[in-house]
Amino acid sequence: MTLKEKLDALRASIKTALEDSSKLIGEGKFDEAKVKQDEAKTLRAQAETIKAQIEAEGDAANDALKAENDALKAKVAEQEATAKKPVQPAFVMEPATPVAPVADTEGIKSFIALKYGEPDASVKAVLSDLYGFGDKYNQLRYDQMKAFVKYVRFGTPVLSSAEYGLLIPSAKNIILSPDLIKSEIMSGRSVAEIKATLEEASQDLGGVLVPEDFRTEIIKRVMGITVVRGRAKVVTTTRDSIEWPKLEGGNNIYTSAVRVTWVDETPSSASVAETNPTWGMVRIPIHTVMARTNLSRNLLEDSAFNLLDIMAGLFGEAMAVDEDAQFLTGSGSGRPYGVLGDLGNGAQAAPVTGVTSVVSGAAAAVTADGFLDLVYSLPAQYRQNGVHVLARTTLRDTRKLKDGDGRYVWQPGLTAGQPQTLAGYAAYESENMPAIAANNHVDIFGDWNNGYVIADRVGMAVERVSDTTTVGTNQVALFARRRLGGQVVAPWAFVALKCST
Repeated sequence: MTLKEKLDALRASIKTALEDSSKLIGEGKFDEAKVKQDEAKTLRAQAETIKAQIEAEGDAANDALKAENDALKAKVAEQEATAKKPVQPAFVMEPATPVAPVADTEGIKSFIALKYGEPDASVKAVLSDLYGFGDKYNQLRYDQMKAFVKYVRFGTPVLSSAEYGLLIPSAKNIILSPDLIKSEIMSGRSVAEIKATLEEASQDLGGVLVPEDFRTEIIKRVMGITVVRGRAKVVTTTRDSIEWPKLEGGNNIYTSAVRVTWVDETPSSASVAETNPTWGMVRIPIHTVMARTNLSRNLLEDSAFNLLDIMAGLFGEAMAVDEDAQFLTGSGSGRPYGVLGDLGNGAQAAPVTGVTSVVSGAAAAVTADGFLDLVYSLPAQYRQNGVHVLARTTLRDTRKLKDGDGRYVWQPGLTAGQPQTLAGYAAYESENMPAIAANNHVDIFGDWNNGYVIADRVGMAVERVSDTTTVGTNQVALFARRRLGGQVVAPWAFVALKCST
């Protein structure tokens, strides 16, 4: 057998080994594929030896053989790279340390600087202590977002090990914004405490981590279509619950037990004017909520499709509608505790302890006098920021009410962007409020910013699922999981209107 024939035989064997390896990779048998790749490497080494002999003899076919051999080497390298990719089930995430991002072009660096801005020196110092880096902070945020978009479009198999490492839920991958870092530090938390709670936050996340920038964008969308979130006090936490301070001893005039005392020029004792505030604590637990949306594979694979914008809109809408319901009527059992969520009173449409209930003046209807009683049952310091929240059908019936002179009580908003008013105060519509019926509380009037706290926990996960229920419809299911809590902290800031005589 001539050298040329030997080389041809080796080339055929290499081709067969590569084809077998490719088939095994497609079946997910990576160990067996690796054996075939090693076999191809050995055969290639033999081919290199024969090629050298042919070159030494000045074989005229050398150029063609060299080109074909280089192509085989490229094919082997390509399959080796494919086999090393972390093809893992979407629901199984192994701990990993994020790989530092590769330096990009000057143009990309400029883009990143414009997109994120430059954190100040104090934040950089905290970043170095918190994550082990400061200068690479914005680059890492950018790389993480790119990896996230790639995962949602094509799934885990297309991710490189570096990209996959950036999305695994871990304390180092929950990249807090500079504003949140400042907020945590100003609230008295140390870097060590933040590290510990970020670790806790990452341990109960499934799927891949949603970049904090995108999570924040979803929350912004939620605020735009809800009644409560845009008016309540919203805080961000890295804990499983928050403790909110509450002053005791207040009344319709005072917010605490502190009072003044008038004394003579010489007080009878040093403690004659002593009044001390009494502090209580309200615990707000953090709960878990999930949302699902199906997206077409064609849309996901279309680079012109604004994926993040559509995802933020879909998830934002689903979460907004549901969370508004919880903040208004949630039971507090595995979910936020709404203003009308006291199941202990026999109905979900019952106000929590401490919220005043005012009767409408009719067994199953609203009245003009009832709304006036409602408004002036709230202390002046909360009434100035008070708003109504009612169901659509309640607003409809309210618009038909007239005062003693035949004038409509309802006053629609006359200025663009300004809400309609009821009894002189802004009125907002929510389908989550109880409809008019006997003993239902159909209107919440109060100061949400002082009376209700929403706690958003950092860390949000998305899982991309492609199975027998989605493949046949050319779709991919996306599950988003986030954690939040909500609770009344100042019940005296609200009054509820009850349909009753």
